[in-house]
Amino acid sequence: MLIAHDIFAETNPAYCAALLTTFVGAYRSQCDTDPDIVLCYAALPLALSGDLAATFDRTNSRTGLLEWLHRSPVIQIRLAGRVNGSLDIVTEAIRFACFSNLLVVNAEGRLVPGTSSVPKGLTKQLGENTQQTFKHIERLGCWLALAGSTRTVFDMMGLEL
Repeated sequence: MLIAHDIFAETNPAYCAALLTTFVGAYRSQCDTDPDIVLCYAALPLALSGDLAATFDRTNSRTGLLEWLHRSPVIQIRLAGRVNGSLDIVTEAIRFACFSNLLVVNAEGRLVPGTSSVPKGLTKQLGENTQQTFKHIERLGCWLALAGSTRTVFDMMGLEL
C-alpha cells in the first residue's frame, strides 16, 4: 500500500495559523512577553518538518532549546535553507491568523492573541501525525520563550537575523 504525503494540506494557511496560535500560547505560558514575529519563521518549519519529528522523541516542555539542539545536531543541517524555503508559507499563515483574528501583530512586531481562538478539542479530531505536530510546536514555543531574546534563539540555532 502506497501512502501519499499531502504537502498542500500541511502548508494550508488555516492549518499553519492554528499551529502558530498554539506556538504563541505556549510561548506566553513561559514568560511575560509575546514572541517576536520572526520567531515564527524558525518555529513553523521546524515543527512541520517530518524528517525532524524523531528529534522531539523523549522531550517535553522543560527540555529546552539548547538541550534539544545538542541531542540532535542534524537539526541545524540546512536549517537556514529550510527557514528560507518556508518564508512564503509562514507569511501566509501569519496573514491568515491576523485576518481570522487568531493573532494580532502589535506595534513592537510581536504576536499577541486575537479575539478568536482555535476550537478546543481540534487536535483530538486530527490524525496522530498532525497531533504530534501540534505538540512539537507547543514545545518549541516553551523552549524559545525560555531561551531568552530572539537574537539568542537565532544564535543558538546558527541563524542570522
